[in-house]
This record gives sequence, C-alpha cells and structure tokens, in this order.
Amino acid sequence: MFNFLKSDPVKKAKKHVEKALVEIEDGYPDYASVEYEKAARCFCEVEQTDFAVKYFREASIYALENNDHIRCAEMKVAAAECLLQEGRYDEAGNLYSESSDHLEREKKSRESNRSLGIAIIGYLAARNFGTATNLVRKAEKRLKDSSSKIDPMYALAEICTRILCEGVDVPKKEFEKTAKSVKPNDPERPLIDFLVNSTKLAIDTEILLEWAGPPQKEVNVKAPLEIELRYKCPAEVQIVDHRLALSNSVIIVKEPEYKQTPAKEESWLLEFKPVLSGEGTIGPLTVTLEGDKVLVNKHTNKLEFSIARAPSKIAVDLKPERVSCNLGDEAIFEITVFNEGDGPAENIQLTVALSDGLETSFGIDSKTINFLGSGENVRLQTFVKAVGQGEELVTAKVVDGRSGDEAVKTSMVRVG
Repeated sequence: MFNFLKSDPVKKAKKHVEKALVEIEDGYPDYASVEYEKAARCFCEVEQTDFAVKYFREASIYALENNDHIRCAEMKVAAAECLLQEGRYDEAGNLYSESSDHLEREKKSRESNRSLGIAIIGYLAARNFGTATNLVRKAEKRLKDSSSKIDPMYALAEICTRILCEGVDVPKKEFEKTAKSVKPNDPERPLIDFLVNSTKLAIDTEILLEWAGPPQKEVNVKAPLEIELRYKCPAEVQIVDHRLALSNSVIIVKEPEYKQTPAKEESWLLEFKPVLSGEGTIGPLTVTLEGDKVLVNKHTNKLEFSIARAPSKIAVDLKPERVSCNLGDEAIFEITVFNEGDGPAENIQLTVALSDGLETSFGIDSKTINFLGSGENVRLQTFVKAVGQGEELVTAKVVDGRSGDEAVKTSMVRVG
C-alpha cells in the first residue's frame, strides 16, 4: 500500500547525475564521484546494467582525478560485478585487471593479486586464453617484487591457466584443494563455479593423437601418414576451436571438419606428409571443447619420429637396341640414366661393357655421376668400332652408390 511513496530509481539516478555535473563545474571531483556511484546503484536496482557500468566508470574517473586510486579500483570492481551477473566475463576481466593496477600502485599487493586473479578467471571463462596467460606472467613479475602472500583467488586462476592454457597435468586432489580455498562473493560465485567445473572436466577429459596403425619410429619423405584424433569427456561436448603445431618437416594434407553434434566420445582421421628428412613432430593439438555450461581447453600429446630420405630408383636406357654395321665401321650409342624415385641418387657408377668383337673408339666406358635428383636424367654418348664379325653386345650398367641398386640394358650390333 506504500508503493506510491517509493521514488523511481531511474529518476533518482538522473538527479544524482545532475548533482555530479554541478560538483564537476564547482571543482569537486571527489563529490562528483560519490554522486555518480549513487546513480549507478540506482540503475542496479532496476537491472539496467549498461547504465550502471557507465556511471560506476564515471565514478572511477573522477576518483582518479582526485588521485584516489583505491576508490577508483573499488568503482571498477563494482562495474565488473554488474557485468558478471550478465555473463559478460571478458569485459569484466578487463575492469578487474585495471583495478588491480590501481591497487598495485597504492602498494595493496594482496588486494591487487586478488583482482588480477578474478581478471584471469574472467578471461578464461570467455575463452580469451592468450590474455589470461599474459596476465599470469604479469602477476609472476609482480610477485617476485612483493613479500605478500598469494591470494587464493589468484592461486585458482594460476592453476586453471596451467591446466587449460599450458596443458599441464595437475592431480585432481591438488586442484580441488586450491578451489576449496577460494571464498567468492555472490556476484563472483557463478563465474567461479563455471570455471571450476570446466577445469574438473578438463582434468577428466582424454584427448590423444595416435597412429592409425602400428606406431612408427621412422617414416619416409613423401610417404603419407595417417593419424587419429580422438577424445573422451564425461560431458557431451563439441570442438569449437583448434590449433595444431607441426615441425617444418611435416605438412598436413587432409584435416577433417570438426562439425558434429555434442558427444562424449568422437574421433577423426588426419593425413600428413613428411617433406624434409630429419626429425618430425605432429602436435600438440590444442582443442577447445564446448557443451552445455562446459568449457574444456585441452592439449593432446605430441608424436615424434625420424624422417628418412626418400628412396631413389635408378633406371638406364640404351639406344638403339639393334644396329648393323660393316667390319671397321663405328656405331653410336646414347645412354640415358634416370632417377625415377622420390629421393636423390648419389655416386652412381656407370660402366659400358663390350663383347670381344667391339672396342671403344670415342666416348666413355665408365663414369661416376655424383648426384641425380628425383625425376632428373643424364644423357651420354659412346662410339664403338666393329673389330670382329658376328653378333656383338653393348651392355650399360648403373649402380646407385646410396642404395646399392643396379640397372642394366643391352643392345646388339650385327657386324657383316
């Protein structure tokens, strides 16, 4: 029955804003900050979050103009708490990070550490893993220069970052002990619960890269490799983001589309090709799995193997296959050495053998070819002279110095 006596919070907020503007004109930024805070809290009553955040920020600006960094931090935290209630974790993380800087300036190391911890947790919940990792490094530098104890909120943020961003295997009991030490307030509790549950799932989630077949310690260059990716999670999830690390010696040939309905188990086949000899690595694969109120960022294992040089394949051709000549005449033969393999051939020994009725008049009867790349060939000529009648033979033989393989080709010379 007394509702008509209550004033409209929005109208009250507007009056506080007007008072703040007057205080600013009169040169009293500290009073202006208080009025802006009152306006923000009026907007909180009617759940107009954007206006509440706006005026909490205005309150922080004029507190800073009055050189009051502690109040400035408090106002930014109040704005961040409004954003937390709407699940706007990335924006809230930014405000908590700013408040941490103000508190650090005033030597409030423990309070600064706590704010930075919530900022990191907010970025983790928003999948902004890169920023979360950078803030942990920032906190580590601050802690080196401080004798204050680590706040439980930051301890939780740090262990979650290790699990979600760095792929570190942390015992579940150790994580649960850290999580229990945190005492969040009411606006922070949904964020903390969300991240704690997600990190527990990350600990229980298995995600692996495995050989699709027997494990291989050594593979050949250009030989296709098939690798299976599979995961197993206690909750139904789907892949929403991924990033694969590869050594320079390996390229990916076929990567599946990770579109699927949420499931507790799933697997895919990936195809790779080694392109350089030496050492090769596939992984780790960083995968973000998402489900109903679940966020799991997980790293796979890494597959390591050596890559052998691709094999060479030597062949030889001798032209013409048959030729006729008179006694004392010469015949010209063209020898072509091929490398039909995927890898280079080295120290190829070429020899030309003649039967008794023939002799070399000009050209080669033996030669070493130092190197012959994949798909390359070398052409040579030799001249033979008929010194006896009958059917004589010219034989070209090549031996690959690297593999020991050999190839032979023979032509006939009919001497009339």
